[in-house]
Amino acid sequence: MGSVGDDGRGDRRLQHRKPAVLARDSNAGHLEGASNMSAELREQAKDAVNRLFRQRESKGFWILEHRADIHCILFHLLVVTGYVTAFFLYLHPDVAHIKNRTEMAAFVGASVLLLGWVSGINLGVNFHNHVHLRLFRVAWLNRWFGRLWAITGCWPSRFWFHAHVTVHHSDTLGPTDWTLAKRKPDGSFENHWKYSLLHWPWRYARHLWQDYRSGTHPAFRQDAPREFLIFCVLYSIPFWIDPMMGLLLWFAPHWVANILILGSGMYVQHVGCEAESDAHPFRTSNTFFSRFFNMATFNIGYHNLHHSFPHIHWSELPEFQPVVQRIFRTDARRKVARH
Repeated sequence: MGSVGDDGRGDRRLQHRKPAVLARDSNAGHLEGASNMSAELREQAKDAVNRLFRQRESKGFWILEHRADIHCILFHLLVVTGYVTAFFLYLHPDVAHIKNRTEMAAFVGASVLLLGWVSGINLGVNFHNHVHLRLFRVAWLNRWFGRLWAITGCWPSRFWFHAHVTVHHSDTLGPTDWTLAKRKPDGSFENHWKYSLLHWPWRYARHLWQDYRSGTHPAFRQDAPREFLIFCVLYSIPFWIDPMMGLLLWFAPHWVANILILGSGMYVQHVGCEAESDAHPFRTSNTFFSRFFNMATFNIGYHNLHHSFPHIHWSELPEFQPVVQRIFRTDARRKVARH
């Protein structure tokens, strides 16, 4: 794992964890910490994880940690190309044969929806993969590519890392995980639309500010001012070119991305789930097996597996899923036989 907006110290500490550490890591220790699983099953799970990590180590290419990440880079570059194209056509409407305000409104409306859709995937799924497992073998390239990556979703990269890894993954559905939907007194989750509309940027901003002021996250407190300044400079560029263009074709798509795509995604991934415990070591997330969905979203549907083993590369999740399923089916059959 690692924040591309970090100064590199936290990146290396998190990214270079060895497979053996997985068994002890709070983010990936569901199988190890589950008292209702036999030592044999735990060893099977660890062996499977170690095997996949050995495979991952052999799949590097040039400056890439994993050759499959070329798909992540190409997707991001296509998203950037989409924004550049939209900006160009807005500033030069004759090229697209846009002749009046009605046609311009149609162009802007379609662009907002399409750019918002791909930006939500680019940040919430694509950049998400980079946050957990860095793409490049060069530290400065990871940091700057990440900074330029996260602005396409209206986020400073370091802030997104803090919210997702430090807060969400370290205590998924727990009392300190403020990234997810709130629970009602009866234990149910708040309405999907209420969560999506209120969480970004309002709740995120409040909690990030509280975490910054609290002093409980010294690395974030140290990095936040610098990273926020870099973000403001980069994010303001379209507004300097044309303020209305910046509002309509830069900020508006990011609102769609965070509210409709990321908000909805975070909600459905964890609604109805439970925090990790000995009784429920593998119920923190929902899993979606649709082949088309996972092909279009970098295997984000294997979200339960990802939360239990966040160090598994996104391209290898489908390979590991059957292993976990067999382990739990075997454990379930043994429990039934004993009772």
